[in-house]
Amino acid sequence: MKRFWACLCFCAGASLWVACSHKDDGEQARRAAMSYYECLIDGRYEEYVNGIAYSDSMTGVYRSQMVDLVAQFAAREEKERGGIISVQALGDTVSGDVASVFLEVLFGDSTHEEVTMPMVKCGGEWKMQ
Repeated sequence: MKRFWACLCFCAGASLWVACSHKDDGEQARRAAMSYYECLIDGRYEEYVNGIAYSDSMTGVYRSQMVDLVAQFAAREEKERGGIISVQALGDTVSGDVASVFLEVLFGDSTHEEVTMPMVKCGGEWKMQ
């Protein structure tokens, strides 16, 4: 979904309307949330951890622990429910630089659950909170 902004410019006494496209923050937040889950599904746990807000300021030890924790979570889901098979964005709410993305996660045993992922915009990029 795209939003269009109309800008009124005055130039030498004449007015000019210019349409400018602006990407929808909700769409960006949904895509980011889904991409982080895809990292989890694909076993790219370092990339998943990189999607956490302010992960660049984590110490090496803490980052390593986070990667291990995510890998353990994935292994537990694999054992208990056949792993995460896919994820689909259902919707979002955005307020400034924070968002909640609503996802449906499908597991290997055909069960599914709805998950709310809190997101925050960091330097123009949506990250998990």
